[in-house]
Amino acid sequence: MTIEPRHPLPEPGLRPFITDPGRWHRELQRTQARLAAAALDGGPGYRREAHRGQELTRIDERTEWGWLRWPAPLSEDVPVAPLRIAVLPPRPSHTARLAGRWLTRRPPLRIYFDARYRFWVTSTTALAAFLSLVWVGAAMAKGLPADVGVPLMLLIPALAEHVPGRLDARAQVHVRIVRDEAGLREMLRFIGCHQIIQAANNHETPELAQAVEVGHRLLWDIAGLLTQPAAAPVHAWLLAREDQFAQLACQAVETRAAKQERDRRATRTGWEMERPVESAQERVSGTGSVGDEGRVYGPPETTGST
Repeated sequence: MTIEPRHPLPEPGLRPFITDPGRWHRELQRTQARLAAAALDGGPGYRREAHRGQELTRIDERTEWGWLRWPAPLSEDVPVAPLRIAVLPPRPSHTARLAGRWLTRRPPLRIYFDARYRFWVTSTTALAAFLSLVWVGAAMAKGLPADVGVPLMLLIPALAEHVPGRLDARAQVHVRIVRDEAGLREMLRFIGCHQIIQAANNHETPELAQAVEVGHRLLWDIAGLLTQPAAAPVHAWLLAREDQFAQLACQAVETRAAKQERDRRATRTGWEMERPVESAQERVSGTGSVGDEGRVYGPPETTGST
């Protein structure tokens, strides 16, 4: 039997940098400039490219709950789908946040030594080799033995080439990354619903802040399920989370609307309460009149007869 959710999620229509469209425009211009620079260097000899053009055209959008990796299209009007969706754990630690920043770093350029792109080194390795040559050479000139300096000169570029891959593997332990197409479609629907909750949050209502936290926890659980091998109860479990997520978004929107209505009523009531204070002059004019010089003229005093 198929279980249908009571509150269906919105259809996937997520756009990159939906809260900052200008950022998407700037990222596209920067990526297209890098592609143009790589195309100009198309002759034999050195060839600058980043991971065969795929990593060069990636744009990472960091969020409070993780990040999305988008491809850079040729035009802003072309619809795009994310290449990866990564979710950080709820209330992430400092290590998890550093892992997220490391995994969303800009990839190093590759320097190719032949026209068929078979032999290459990264720009990080080339820079490490140059610096090790300068520093170790200066140390050897000041008395460092050659049997120590030469292995050190070769070891530093080798570490610069292999350490980033090891750090990537260690950093991926702290996040859950969805890569397959079916999982990305599912995650897009849940993320669109979570963005509704985030848009309703005004950082003043504890209920809305708690809703954002619950939504982040749901994204973490869903990403964990989608990154695991397929199991039998996955469909029913996702439908249950879909209903829970959509109901949470509806409650967040209703709470935000009720909060705005209370604020409007409080503002209107406060304005009406201030009106008697502002019309204090009318109370003064009830017993007398205000003269041209700002003095109050009342009825003449009557003096008693002596």
